[in-house]
Amino acid sequence: MGEGRRHLVIVDDEPVILSLLSSMFDDDERVRVTACLNGTEALQAMASGIDLLLTDKNLPDVGGLELARRARDSHPDVQIIIITGYASLDTALAAMELDVFDYIVKPPRDIHDVRRKVHQALDKQQMGRENRRLMASLTQRNAELEAALAEIKEVQAELIQSEKLAGIGTLAAGIAHEISSPLFGVMGLAEAIVDEDDHELVRGYAKEIVDYSKSIKDIVVQLSGYSRTAETEYFTTVDLGKVIEDAAKLVARSLSFDPGRLRIEAAPALYVNARTSEIQQVFVNLIKNAVEAAVERHGRGEAGPAFAGEVVLAAGQHGDQHVWAEVRDNGSGIAADRIGAIFDPFYTTKPAGRGTGLGLNIVYRIVTKYRGQVTVDSEVGQGTTFSLRFPVDADGPESTDR
Repeated sequence: MGEGRRHLVIVDDEPVILSLLSSMFDDDERVRVTACLNGTEALQAMASGIDLLLTDKNLPDVGGLELARRARDSHPDVQIIIITGYASLDTALAAMELDVFDYIVKPPRDIHDVRRKVHQALDKQQMGRENRRLMASLTQRNAELEAALAEIKEVQAELIQSEKLAGIGTLAAGIAHEISSPLFGVMGLAEAIVDEDDHELVRGYAKEIVDYSKSIKDIVVQLSGYSRTAETEYFTTVDLGKVIEDAAKLVARSLSFDPGRLRIEAAPALYVNARTSEIQQVFVNLIKNAVEAAVERHGRGEAGPAFAGEVVLAAGQHGDQHVWAEVRDNGSGIAADRIGAIFDPFYTTKPAGRGTGLGLNIVYRIVTKYRGQVTVDSEVGQGTTFSLRFPVDADGPESTDR
């Protein structure tokens, strides 16, 4: 078969009609014709491949409908045109079952109409093949995109965890200082117990050791919960107020900052469907930035009302539409020409060595992952407010891990 030419097998037991049908395609560049006087010859011709079968229904050996069945079995996209001088309803129904392209009663009114139908059948075949090619290409491309998306998700998860671990060094330094006080208390009381004979006094010492140990445990649990990999968690109903409170304690301890200076104004029963550690990471990043901004502008000052820095953590619910949260500070603010870039990866206004430039980008990735929104409003010399919105979890605290 020549390149680009389709194999047309014409079958008719009347030599004159066969010659007439074949001659119509002598100058046709679209097809290569094999003319057969019976079904046996046609089967041999089809063995090398066939695109279109133009056959008489009644043949002396293998009938036209049987030829059509065999052609369809070996070449599913073959196009078939049946020609018959004895039209009947049963023949037409049998042809329909074989999904033939056309059914022509001979002699045809216009012999050239046969050529037009052959071309139409070839056009249909070409369209079907092109559709299958496009579908195969689309399927392959879709598989490639799914693989790329899975890789992107994996990289994003690693990026989120890496940023979290990068911040743990800073958190751990402050928390180590926080732990040292109760730890020294435990050691001192334990040493005192060794030389103490008064049982009541020993019992008192032991109770104080338990209290100190619980304080240390709470600090360690908060840090270990923050460092947990998100993939090890299920989606669950997150108590937003509790997450904000824990994040505030973690940041205050890590920065040796009085937690009483963090004002929390969170309404009760605020629920978001997410992974707890990721939502906690969002607020740790935002609260840490807010505290650092307030301290940078106002200094640490002394404990009490004399401290001019202010960090407010507010949260509430807007009807059945969304849960909202805000992290506000009265730090130095962000210049208008920098607002548009703060969520970009590796963008930071902090001095070299004090920030990776990934904190706010991670915040954006996590919030949008849970179909939320995060926006920022800032004015130089006045402060900054980060606003978050999440879809409401209608199930509330009774929902199970999903």
